Amino acid sequence: MSLLAVPIIAVLALFFVVLTSTIFFIYLTKLKNKVLLLDIQMQSTSLLVDEIQSSTSKLQQELKSLAANHEGAAMENNQVTKQLELRIKNLQSQAYEQQQLVIQWQENQGQDKFYNRAFKLAEKGADIDEIIRECELPRAEVEMLLSVYRQRVRTK
Repeated sequence: MSLLAVPIIAVLALFFVVLTSTIFFIYLTKLKNKVLLLDIQMQSTSLLVDEIQSSTSKLQQELKSLAANHEGAAMENNQVTKQLELRIKNLQSQAYEQQQLVIQWQENQGQDKFYNRAFKLAEKGADIDEIIRECELPRAEVEMLLSVYRQRVRTK
């Protein structure tokens, strides 16, 4: 080896050492920047986790409140439903009674027509047999109607 070759090798070795050190320094700087970026992301994520936990806690409280309100409303609705059912039953019973009264009134009204016709015939001077034939009433009822009619005429 020549004398000149030793310093060239030393310069080349020094150049490689400096180059390797520079590359290693750049790599370490980039790595440090990545670590800082990851630290910032971790802090941001930690804040988000805290915010989510806080929101979750608030939502759970609201859910509990809504569940309690719903339960109270359900009980109230149940009571109102029972009261309405009772009222409906009462109204149905009253409607049935009114229907029965209407039926009775209609049945009685038919008989009243015969009695009214009998009174009109009596006013016109019809005799008992004619009233019995026209109104289809029993003789005893016609006799009673005529006596009532005659009392009315006397009192007027």
